Amino acid sequence: MSLELKSKGDIMSDKISNSAENNNVHKKVEQQVIEVIQVQWERHEEIRELLFILKEKILLDLNSLGFVGRVEVQGSFVRKTYLGEDEVYDLLLILPQTEKAKVHQILDSLAKRLRKDRIKKSLLEVKKRTGKIPHLRITAEDEQVNLFVCFEVTPGESQISIFDYVPMHSQYVLTHMQENERIEVLLLKKFMKTIRVYRNEIGAVGFNGYLCELLILFYGSFWETIKGISSWRPRTVIDVKRKKEQIEDVDSLTSEMLLRYYPLYVHDPLNPKDNVAADVSILQFMSLIAAANTYKFNPTIHFFEDLQCEIPLFDDLVRKIISTGRETLVLMLKRNYQESEICWQKALSIKSAFESEIFANNYILERAQTFVSDDYYGLMVSLMNADPQHLIRKDGPSITSKESLEFLKRYTKHVDVVAGPFIDNERWAIYLTKKGQKIFDFLENLVKRNTFVLNVDSFLKIEIKEKMKVLGIDEKLREIYDFDTTLAESLYTFIERKPLWICNLTDTHNE
Repeated sequence: MSLELKSKGDIMSDKISNSAENNNVHKKVEQQVIEVIQVQWERHEEIRELLFILKEKILLDLNSLGFVGRVEVQGSFVRKTYLGEDEVYDLLLILPQTEKAKVHQILDSLAKRLRKDRIKKSLLEVKKRTGKIPHLRITAEDEQVNLFVCFEVTPGESQISIFDYVPMHSQYVLTHMQENERIEVLLLKKFMKTIRVYRNEIGAVGFNGYLCELLILFYGSFWETIKGISSWRPRTVIDVKRKKEQIEDVDSLTSEMLLRYYPLYVHDPLNPKDNVAADVSILQFMSLIAAANTYKFNPTIHFFEDLQCEIPLFDDLVRKIISTGRETLVLMLKRNYQESEICWQKALSIKSAFESEIFANNYILERAQTFVSDDYYGLMVSLMNADPQHLIRKDGPSITSKESLEFLKRYTKHVDVVAGPFIDNERWAIYLTKKGQKIFDFLENLVKRNTFVLNVDSFLKIEIKEKMKVLGIDEKLREIYDFDTTLAESLYTFIERKPLWICNLTDTHNE
């Protein structure tokens, strides 16, 4: 067998050829996706008319109720960067700051009026949603429309509502974005939705629409954004306005940035102290980098299609868990028709509180993940060891005190002492080992009797104590797994630890 040696020039030529071929492939793939998106856009004028009618109705009701304000169509629809699939459209009720104490009164009054209104002979269905972001969810002609509240603010002024800057964001995008770049935003959104890093629910974490728009404004196109993302590292900082990108050292981060650790910091062009990527988790950040690198070297249509992973039978999942040697538990509460926004907020509080307690009691937590399914919400945890050995330091009396003799007699040959008695800073001290509770028993005890130690609000404490289930991988969980498909998918991905988009990639390889 002979080997043909290639010169540096030949190798460079091959690289250029492969790059050109890859470039043509990604263009073909993206054009296919654009054609599908454009079909979904065929109802644009119909939806625009619906939103205009709703806007006028709400404004009329607002004025007749004696309140001051204005109503605008906002969000991705007005910026023409919305996906037609599963889209919820946004209207903004913009109020003077003097009206902030009346938000609930205004929403309640509007909801009552709107329920009597009709569009093409159909009554509007209106639900008030509470939580950190009170708003109305309006169903009209099978379309979902949110009515959010914001207040009149100027650039740089502190926000009262998280939506206060939305009109200014829209104006910034409309002013700076070229028509062809809107399609690039849609490609990026579709890509992120497929790989499950796009935030399409209030209260959840992930990349939002405005962040996608800023990334396209910064990089110029979907393909250039993919190439840019593939070189991201933790603490990537992007300044869209100044066209600067860098990876910050921790020592040089500003006090505002150090207030909370962010893997990605994208300055809001209208208020540079705000990080538009604040809701992106480190896992989502890394997942996007991995997917972008994979797409860059292997552009396929599967990065834009519905995921085709088959959820395994419960028994197969149990066998996989046993083989890992990990202990997996699910802490869950019933949704009872609570909005997903509220459930996500509660799940995040539960995660923070239980993680703190698990670490404080010397259990080795491998990872924890929040979930919101069709019927439940809560936390999934995986531990390295379900039965930990606690190593506890106990400080004794002063070496010159009368009590020191009793301390020495008690602990010199104590079976649980692994170090000491020894002298430390003029006092006797020892280290004890003590076998801890099984993690299942510990968590059940924490839920049923010790919820006062959890760092959550009083209402959630009561809900945890009275209604939370702590489930191992057992028959009770099997019953829920078999009928709640969204929980089954969450548990499968938690155990498997494989991003779902890889399933489509694997299918392609097998072909």
